[in-house]
Amino acid sequence: MTTTGLDFVQLTAHIGYFVGATNIGVITMPQGKETLLWLIDTPNTLVLIKYLWERLQQIFPEPKLLAIINTHSHADHCGGNVFLQEESGCEIWATKGESVLMELPILQSALVYGGSPIKDIESKYLKADPCNVDRILTEERLSLCDGLTLTPIFLPGHYIDMAAMLVSDDCEGKKACFLADGISGRNVIKRYWIQYLFNEKKFRESLLKIKEIKADYYIPGHGDLVTDIEGLVELNMIAVLETEAMIEDELATPLTFEELLKAVADRNQIPLKVSQFELIGSTVRSYLSSLYEDGRIAYEIIDNRMLWHKIQ
Repeated sequence: MTTTGLDFVQLTAHIGYFVGATNIGVITMPQGKETLLWLIDTPNTLVLIKYLWERLQQIFPEPKLLAIINTHSHADHCGGNVFLQEESGCEIWATKGESVLMELPILQSALVYGGSPIKDIESKYLKADPCNVDRILTEERLSLCDGLTLTPIFLPGHYIDMAAMLVSDDCEGKKACFLADGISGRNVIKRYWIQYLFNEKKFRESLLKIKEIKADYYIPGHGDLVTDIEGLVELNMIAVLETEAMIEDELATPLTFEELLKAVADRNQIPLKVSQFELIGSTVRSYLSSLYEDGRIAYEIIDNRMLWHKIQ
């Protein structure tokens, strides 16, 4: 591995990715002396962003970055947009819901916090610089150039309007699917069993949708590439269902939200600093919403306290 944590892996003649804390997709096509480029997501630290830009210029002859294609608006997937757009003049593409959040990133930390956020969570890890989106993506298949197509596949759950990007290299008859945070690699799941979710029920539905995607390579936003997706879907599903069961178990005794959050963190040996308190707290609320909608838990307001409990 490089000191920056970004190694380039070539999958087909025209598709590759940089391996890192966030995997960055690279689509290329030679055109005369130039190399046309499209990126899927960008990293969020200046060191990584600058290194990525340098590596693109080292690897590809006269690179011309045409567009950054963002899977969603979390800072670790779009934090380099502004720098790269200023350097290259490229466009930025995203889905409608994610484009709103990229243009108004204050909404992201407010969403997690539940109001005007405290400055302690206003970091580059939770809020990217605002950027304007030039093209709104739907699930329509797009021709990038002769022999290369892109099909966004909506996978809400981890976030509001997130989409995977299925890239077809028709020159080789190969497909690579960049799954963003619709799924996590095995190594990531083992380390972070409870991961951020905006809508737990939709996340489960998106996992089933991922299982039906036909590709030669599957690249999670975080974690290792796989060529068979079924086992990874099952592992991610187990993590979600186990967390559901744990929450129901804890709610055998009525608890407030903060009491439940402490119980979940203690049970999973998670030390909650302020960022984790907000992110995991937001995720626990998402589980509560899904379990409530499914009729498995309920709440009462007693003495001005909202108490959640399992339905026996």
